[in-house]
Amino acid sequence: MSAEQPTVLVVEDDRGVRDLLSTVLSAEGFEVRTARDGLEGLLKMRMCDPAAVVLDIMMPDVSGLRVLDELAEEHAPVPVVVVTGKPDAAEQARAKLGPENVFPKPFDIDELVARIRAVASKSPAVARATAGDGERS
Repeated sequence: MSAEQPTVLVVEDDRGVRDLLSTVLSAEGFEVRTARDGLEGLLKMRMCDPAAVVLDIMMPDVSGLRVLDELAEEHAPVPVVVVTGKPDAAEQARAKLGPENVFPKPFDIDELVARIRAVASKSPAVARATAGDGERS
């Protein structure tokens, strides 16, 4: 990951939404990794040190709420932004993350990107990359 392109991991089972987020976030200057479900998301999380995670809640196999719990245990400082079409799941996510990091589907893409940019800029992964760039100068 470079300081110019923080990595965002998009964990979303709906291919159309996943592709949209990947395209938009790439155009906004992020390096994007994607996962089709919660299990794949957890595996990629361990490999790519993202600045932020965009997470759907309702997915097959491992739910987004379970992924949130796993992230809190293993990757606590990584910021998470949730997108969900289920009101009950949104409430559960708000209880864990706060209302500013939960976006109901359909979401406003500009607001979502702005929030991802805000949380990614404060991420420990960005701080590590920036410190590493400074050491090479």
